[in-house]
Formats: sequence, structure tokens, C-alpha cells
Amino acid sequence: MTNQNPSWNLHERLEKYPGYRGMHVSTFANRQVVEYNPEVAISDFVNTAYAIRCEYDEQEDATVKLVELLQDSQASKIEALIFGMWHGEMYAHSSKLVVDALIAAKDKLINLKALFIGDISYDESEISWIIQSDISPILEAYPKLELLQIRGGDSLEFSPFVRHDNLKALIIETGGLSSATIAQICALDLPQLQHLELWLGSDSYGGDSTIENLNPILVNPVFPNLIYLGLRNSQYSDDIAKVVINSPLINSIKILDLSLGTLSDADAEVLLNCSAVRKLNILNLSENFLSEKMRASVQVKQDDMEVRIITDGQKKAEEDYDDEVYRYCSVAE
Repeated sequence: MTNQNPSWNLHERLEKYPGYRGMHVSTFANRQVVEYNPEVAISDFVNTAYAIRCEYDEQEDATVKLVELLQDSQASKIEALIFGMWHGEMYAHSSKLVVDALIAAKDKLINLKALFIGDISYDESEISWIIQSDISPILEAYPKLELLQIRGGDSLEFSPFVRHDNLKALIIETGGLSSATIAQICALDLPQLQHLELWLGSDSYGGDSTIENLNPILVNPVFPNLIYLGLRNSQYSDDIAKVVINSPLINSIKILDLSLGTLSDADAEVLLNCSAVRKLNILNLSENFLSEKMRASVQVKQDDMEVRIITDGQKKAEEDYDDEVYRYCSVAE
């Protein structure tokens, strides 16, 4: 998130999702992640993202650890902060605990540029079990914030019509993102936003949106300055492919990320037949439902296209009890 690494250039976002491998992030906002240790002084506040985490049944919650961090003489210089589990009993506590603590700390964390609330792996809490809250007070309290990443869609809210003049990247990872929350996000006033990444998720876990709910993003873009557009982990990736090729954004973005979804061969072809798509820097189609034949065809076509196409980790369609073939997004429960 420094000037040398603009917000859209987050190559960590193209890596395999660590949460369902039982791992925490090792890089965040182009910085190495270090677990905060109150016995070790803060030394590198530019190239390091400090992580605060709780363990199961731990008596102290994340607010206590944040207070310890704030006592460090260099705390005001910290630029990137991560919260993992914020309580030893996550099922009973929403992220409001963290949000309120951060609001109280706003006059001390005066250089905060990157914030991740919810670096929690599946063995700590399934993504759909993470209870979030209204995140807008963070935007109001931290005017220098450039990157905001949230994991978990349960109870996630954004107060509408909040303006933030510096936010460049908004990343929302969920197993199910509600249509109401999408509408709230689209009502935010984010004139500098370059990187928008929404994990749409499964309707079994609150992801009740349809392609129509993405009209403010794709048809009449409320975020016209995007360089990276990620509509990931979707149950309707084919619909997105059909609409995105006619979106005004397709001529200006550099990265289109439809990974973790349900894209078929037919609609992958729809994308590849679009001249604007072929001029992108990166098209991420990893973890969809492309056949081996399609992947081989993509590799042959790469030589004639400017775009780098990622097709790693394709899934195979499954049959349900009625012998109907179905496709599924990668991250749900």
C-alpha cells in the first residue's frame, strides 16, 4: 500500500485462499505479517502488518491486546493491522468488539492505512460463522485508510452514504454475501476505489444476490475508477461473464477475477471472445469448472492474447440425489 505498491497491485489476492487450508495470511497489503508480541518492541512499521489474535477459551480478548500494542512508543506509526479471532468464544461475540476498540484508538493509530478484520481459518471458525457488524464507523474514524479487508458475511453492514476520500481497496470475503449488504456497499461514496473484491457465496449461507444486484457495479458503475474487479466465489459466475463483457468497466480495468466460482466452458468462451477481455493484464478463472479441453485451449490461445489467464485448481461438477449435475462456489460454510 506504499507508493511503490499501488493498492490494485495486490498479487497476494491471486494466491490460493489460506483460510480453508487452516492458515493465516502471511502477507497483507504487500507487507509481511508479524504476530504482535508485547515483549517485542514495534520496529518496522512500514513493511510489516501486525496481527492481533486470541486463542480458544482465552480470557483476554483482542481489545486487551490492542491496548498493549497502543502502549508501544511506535504504535502511532503502524500502517497495517490485522485482527484474527477477537475472542476465545467467537460464536458469542461480533466484530463490534473490535470496531469499538478501534474507534477508541483512532487518535493513536493515526497512520493506519490497511486493516483486516477476520483473518480466521476454518479450524478456528467457519467463514459463515464469523459474526461481523457495521463497519462504516471504521471508515469514518480512519481517513488515511487505503485498504479495508473483512472476512465473514453474517451481520455484516455498511451504513449508507458514508464517504471516504482515500480508500483504494475494499475486500469482502464471505461464504454468503447478502443482497442487502451489496446494496449498502454500492451506496458508499469511495471516489478513489481501485480494487473491489466481493465473495458472493452460497444462498445456503446468506448469499441471496443475483446478477441484478450487481447492476450498480457492472451496468451503471458507482465505482468507475476500478483497476481490479473481483466477483469471486459466486454461484452465478456464468451470468457475471455474460454481463461483464458489456460493462463500461471492461475497457478500463486491468484485472478481472472470477475465481472460486461456477464458470462453465461455454461462458469462459464468452469471456475469451471479448476483445476487451483479451487486452486485460490478468484474467483469473482459477477454481471454476473448466474442462481439461478448455484449459488446453486457453493455453494455446495465450500466445495471441495480451492477457495472462489463470486456470489453476478446476473443480468437477457433482451429481445430487436426483442425478442432476450441479456446480458450487469454493467457499461457503
